[in-house]
Parts: sequence; structure tokens; C-alpha cells
Amino acid sequence: MKGKTISLSIAACLICFGIIADEGMWTYDHAPLEQLEKNYGFVPSQAWLDHLRLSSLDMNASASFVSKDGLILTNHHCALGSAQRLSTPERNIVRDGFVAGSPEQEIPIPGMTMQVLESIEDATAAVEGSVKPGSAPAEARAQKEAAIAKMESDYKTRSGKKGQVVALYGGARYAFYKYREYSDIRLVFIPELQAAFFGGDDDNFTYPRYDLDVALLRAYENGKPARVEHFLEVNPKGTKDGDLVFASGCPRETDRLMTYAMLEHLRDVTTPFTLKKMREFESKIKSYGHRGVEHERRGRTVVYFLENYIKSTEGEFAGLKDPAMMSRKKEREDALRAAVDRDPKLKQEFGAAWKEIEDSLKWENDHINDVRHKLDVGTRNLLATAVTMVRYAAEAGKPDAGRLDGFHDAEIEDVVRGIVTPSPVYKDLEEVMLTFILGGKYDALGQDDPYVKSVFQGMRPEALVWEVLTGTKLDDASFRRKLMEKKGKAILKSKDPLLVLARRIDPFLRETEAAYRDNVSAVQEAALTKIARAGFAIYGTDTYPDATGTLRLSFGKIAGFPRNSTLVPPFTTLYGLFDRGYSFGERGDFYIPEAIKAKEKQLDLKTPYNFVCTADITGGNSGSPVVDTEGKLVGLVFDGNAESHPNAYVYDEFQARCVAVDIRAILEIIRKVYGAEWLYKEMIGQ
Repeated sequence: MKGKTISLSIAACLICFGIIADEGMWTYDHAPLEQLEKNYGFVPSQAWLDHLRLSSLDMNASASFVSKDGLILTNHHCALGSAQRLSTPERNIVRDGFVAGSPEQEIPIPGMTMQVLESIEDATAAVEGSVKPGSAPAEARAQKEAAIAKMESDYKTRSGKKGQVVALYGGARYAFYKYREYSDIRLVFIPELQAAFFGGDDDNFTYPRYDLDVALLRAYENGKPARVEHFLEVNPKGTKDGDLVFASGCPRETDRLMTYAMLEHLRDVTTPFTLKKMREFESKIKSYGHRGVEHERRGRTVVYFLENYIKSTEGEFAGLKDPAMMSRKKEREDALRAAVDRDPKLKQEFGAAWKEIEDSLKWENDHINDVRHKLDVGTRNLLATAVTMVRYAAEAGKPDAGRLDGFHDAEIEDVVRGIVTPSPVYKDLEEVMLTFILGGKYDALGQDDPYVKSVFQGMRPEALVWEVLTGTKLDDASFRRKLMEKKGKAILKSKDPLLVLARRIDPFLRETEAAYRDNVSAVQEAALTKIARAGFAIYGTDTYPDATGTLRLSFGKIAGFPRNSTLVPPFTTLYGLFDRGYSFGERGDFYIPEAIKAKEKQLDLKTPYNFVCTADITGGNSGSPVVDTEGKLVGLVFDGNAESHPNAYVYDEFQARCVAVDIRAILEIIRKVYGAEWLYKEMIGQ
């Protein structure tokens, strides 16, 4: 089942005894109106909700329109990959930043798209009606996939727009999301990395923070700045302690319905292995960066995302190892199971779900080496591109319903765009990445494994990687584009060594994917759907679904929090940036950015810089606008504190916080440090 719609980790629904005050990542067609009225005495109107939804953007992260001329506000780290692609040794945008002097100087970003969620329609009957009575979980899943693919493809053909079927509440409900897409996006402003990531990995997921994690982009249509009806007006006065605020963004995934057995599996099997491999990978990439200044530049974004991933996963792991959190999860599950067992009808319909999940986990444990080493070839590397090309060529000629997930008619355009978009490829960096990825498979599976025999053909990983990278032309976007013509027919015959290797790998990927789907993911999805429906039957449906990577509304209050024996303030200021930098002697990641330091006397150092609130967020919310009760922009989400990571499994507002850049700092610094008076005026509507 497609990851964006019915993946195990994103299809689940929260079933609990009562929602905590500011808990929830709510869909826009099921806003928490009663909760808001009860806790804050505020009920947003439908017009208020529509305006915020239509001002919000999905870019595989979050963003928002902030002017009528298509100006877009998001995080620096959400635009970091684009800045890296636009950088060269002569113009290092990641290190030095960029500010356009006028719209004419804005830089096109190849391959970037943005989406606005135009409407939401119920699709439950259409999806559920596609399942034949008596179908096994894997069969039901395939039937739903085919129905979803047809719905999305038909909408694309009929309207020319993108539609997405989203599974919610453990598959108890399906919604059809309809989007408007912008495909001409340009870079307007991005500060230097040091300003956006002051404190580096030491301060990452920590608060107090002092980061200008901001980027401004612009959407264009027909070669001109897009004229948009819905955009967020700025509140230059910002917000204050205790105020109610809202975050509108695209949280990737939460796993709050996972059973206790599934969490144990994450704690004891999956997460320790993942962390070990990612730390090893990080070490390899950092060693590559130590070869020289240019190597450090090439590997910088890879290191950034690895550090970010590792630290967030460590936070989630800490939650899984917390006896109090696990005990609370166990108590909730035991109560639900007991309630199901007391009702003969519910027991017959839902009682076996937990055992079905336990059986699927046993299968996974019994096949753990295959699961770990035959299901993928990593991401963001040239081999992954080659495998995608091979799969595209194999799938594009099939009837839509019979294709692999990700290659349906409604998705093909995105696949092709991702392959043909020019992007710098550094073969020496690719060599480090692919040697690590393939070397791990070679060592873990052993030379007698059929995968190793077929893929490596008697060669050591280092030799194989050197051979394919020396001979491949896939680093040339024009070569890739040529191969993609005529539905990629030339790909399956190409003698390019990387494509030849991809063709050897793909059959094993398909075989392992099918086995995992039939024995694990399809079984767990069906079981979690049962558990969700059992929860609805017992506790009611007035709740929110787990995050699905699609647009959600969260809310909370501006609030500091206790830590150890002291209090953490709700706001930091520009004073704090200078104090923290000077306190560390401006060493390492704590040096004050030169552009900001040069304007110290011109800045109002009392200006609030970053703030925290209790809004329920997770990864993917980066770039979410924070608005007040008038719907005006007061901040920009860029982080959660370390205490928020276990929120992936259980929400807690005692110490967990959403971290945002204050709009007052954004305006102050853009105007006084970077001299972008025209952008300042555009943002405040002058």
C-alpha cells in the first residue's frame, strides 16, 4: 500500500481515554472546535479555517504564502537542499546566504514544487467498496490500492490537477485531498548557515534557541510572480506569554496507535540497529568532509540531515526506554482489550487483532536480515536513482492498477521530474555512500546469499562501486532525460553499469517487498484498522488521526516549561544570541554570524528571537506558520525540543514544546542586517 496513504506508520488513529488540553494534529474538515471553546473560549469560523488552509503550502515540509505576490515563508533547513544544488565552489549559498535585490534577481529552483490543499472530500465508501468479501489482508490491500490509483488518475485526467487519497483513523475513513500545484519556485532570501543553525548539533532540538531558521521563496506562474488570494498578514507586534496560537503544517507521521508489542519491537530491534548504522554512516561522511574545503561543502547537507535524523531518533528511543511512558501505553491497551473482551460481538470482530500483530512481528524477526538488507538501497544517492529508473521502465507500460506503488498515472509526473531535474552529483561522495550501503549488505548477508552472488558477482563492494561509478553517465541530467523518453524503454537495454547493477538488484527488492507486504505490513494495517474501530465503538470518534504527511491544524499556548530545578522562558531575545556567542568565546558553532555582529548597535536587542508553545507537532511541521486568533502570522515553526520526541508515540505537554522563530526577529533582521527593505515592506503589506 502506498506510503503516502495507508502505510503502517501513518495510517493509525489515536485511541485514548481523553485528549490532553492542547493535543492533536487535526484535519481541516474536523477541527477541534469544542476543545478550543472549552479550553480557550475561542471558536474559529469556517472562513478563518479556509483562509489558513489556503494560505498553507506543502513542499514535503511546510510553508505559507505571506504576500499577494506569491512570497513564501519556510525554514532555512527546508530550503537547504535547494541552496546546496544552487551552490558552486565559487558561490557557496549554503555558507554565505543569498538575498535578491529585486524580483528580477530571484533564482529558479529546479524541480521544486508547492501544493495548496483546495478541498477535502470523503472517499471511504469508494475505497471500502472496492474490497471483495472474504479477501485476505494482502488481497484487500491490493484491491484498495487499485481503487485509489484509479481515483487519483481519473481526477488528474479530468482536472489536470493532483489528487491524493489519504487513509485516516486506522483506515476507518478515507479522504480525497485535491491540490493546486505551483512548479516554478524561486529563491528570494536565505541567510548564511551559521545564522540559521547557530549552536550547531549541540543546540539542535534544544531550547532556548537563537536561530534564524528562515527562507523566503516565491511562486511564479507564466513567468510572473503568482497572484494569490489567500496569504497570511503579518502581526508585527508578535505574541506574548499565554496567548493561544495555531500551527498549520504537514506533520509526517506519528505512531500513537502502535500496540505495546510494536513499540517493544521498535525499542529492542529496529531502533538500536537504525541508530548504529546511521552513526556509522555519519562518521563516513564526516571523514569525507575532512579531506578538504570543497569536500566539506559537498557533504555538508548530508551531514546536517544525518545529525538531525540521529538526534531526533535518539529522542524517540529515549521515550521507548522510559518505563513511565511504556507503562502508560500498556495500561491504555490493556483497558481497550479488556473492554473488547467483555463484549462478545466486539471480541469476535476485533479480538484477534493484537495476536495478528504479534504474529507479524515474529515473521519479521525470523526474516530480519532480509528485511534490513534487501528492502532498499538507501535514498538520495545515484544507485537509488538508477533503481527508480529501472522500475519506471518496467512499470510505465503496465495497466495503471497493476503497477508498483509510486508509479501510477497520478504519480508518474513527480517520478520523472525527480529523475531529470539537474542536480550536482559528486562521484567521490557517491563512492563513500554506495560503498557503505552495499558493503553493509555484503557483510551482513554473506557471500553465499543469492542476493550477494547475483548483485556482486564475485566482486568486493569497493571494487564494484568503483567500476559502476567510473563507467556510469547517470550523473548527467541530460543523459537521464534521454533515457526516460518513450516510457524508458532504453533503460532496460542500457549497458550503463549503474543501470545494469540496478537491474540485478530490482528482482530481489520486489521479492522482499512482496513477502514483507503479505506477512507484515498488510497484516498490521488490517489489525490496526480493527483496533481503531474497536476504540471508536468503545470511546467514540471525537478524536484526531495520526499524522499522514498531509495538512493539519495544531494549537496551543505560548508557554515556558520546567527543566531540572529551574524554569525555561517562553521567549529568547537577540540579547541572548550575543550572550551565548560571547559566553562560548565564539568558538565552533557558537560564533556570532558576521552579518548580524556587524549590525549589533543598530539592532533592537530586546526583540524576541525564538519562542515555544504547546502546539502538537512532529517532523514535517518544519516551516509551519504560527498564527494568532486573528489568523495573523506571529512565528515560524522550525523545531521541537528534545522532550517532544516521544510525542511520536504519546503526547505530553508538560515539557514537550514546539519551537518557532518570532516574526519580530524575522522583520528586524531582514531589514537591518540584510538591508532587504523591499522584502520587509512586502511582508508587512506596505
